[in-house]
Amino acid sequence: MGRVSSSDPLLTQAGPKITIQTTSGIALTKQKSVDISNFPFTLNTNIGCLFGCNYCYLQGFPFNLHTDFGNEVKIKVWLPEQLDKELVKWKSLPQHLKRVQVNAATEGYLPQAIHAMKSEHDRDLMREVLEVFGKHWNAGNKWMVHLVTKSHMVLNHLDLITAMRDQVQIELTITTLDEKKARILEGSAPSVKKRLEVVQMFAKNDVFIRVMAMPFIGTETEAAEVRQVLLDLGAKGFKHKAMNYWDEEKLLQGKVIRKQGKRDIIYRDLHLNSGETVLDESGNETVSTVSMPDSKWNEFTEKPMRVVTWGYSEMNDVDWKYIK
Repeated sequence: MGRVSSSDPLLTQAGPKITIQTTSGIALTKQKSVDISNFPFTLNTNIGCLFGCNYCYLQGFPFNLHTDFGNEVKIKVWLPEQLDKELVKWKSLPQHLKRVQVNAATEGYLPQAIHAMKSEHDRDLMREVLEVFGKHWNAGNKWMVHLVTKSHMVLNHLDLITAMRDQVQIELTITTLDEKKARILEGSAPSVKKRLEVVQMFAKNDVFIRVMAMPFIGTETEAAEVRQVLLDLGAKGFKHKAMNYWDEEKLLQGKVIRKQGKRDIIYRDLHLNSGETVLDESGNETVSTVSMPDSKWNEFTEKPMRVVTWGYSEMNDVDWKYIK
């Protein structure tokens, strides 16, 4: 399992360092800018990740100040209780702002972290987090959950997520269909085969699953071929973005070398249920005027927003204003 620690040392073994945090913090992180791409809130069940994908931005500043990349993870054992309180706190928000991306900066289904929580606390943290969101949805406080993962262990919660399919979208990272390339790029992350099984299993249960081809190394034609394979398996969404920060040729040789800054090369024509603009009968963009927060969430003003599709309308009948 690795070395596990909390407020008291629990055990020491060879392997990654796993810390179980007991001091509470903030569950939902407000985003300074909310637009058609950025979610109003993010939530991360852990700090750090153990997969060690060599394209991951977590290996850089400031994330490297908090954990040893690929070798350390801190588990927020306090998160479900705090999340419950914060969902109550934000209950009066406009409906279109009740959207959260979960684990965009970590992995919630790390085998070592799951084992540590089970062995030391007899708890399943991700199940508890999902159950909190489900409880609020059923009580009328409806939040859409975008669950980011590249782990087949999300299938541990197939039953729960299926029961929550009105409010949960799985966002599964698949950057290549080539197992050899995946092993070079993605450290100890689960195989492509296992992730394809995730697509199939959730699709069979009518759960919305979006494939995140991010970061993708390859041409638009190659990305289109990957997209078609995944749609044929039942994926309902597809999102693409090219590599940022790193030398692609060197990455494919297993070398991590910074080459350029952030660059957003996106094959938007391949996107499906991933923020495409909704057009009217005349081919013009449609707009919805909604209340949006300032960068500090102190004031809200009415702003026109392009109406975009994220697959919400096929999942539930809630009015999400500019999100369809």
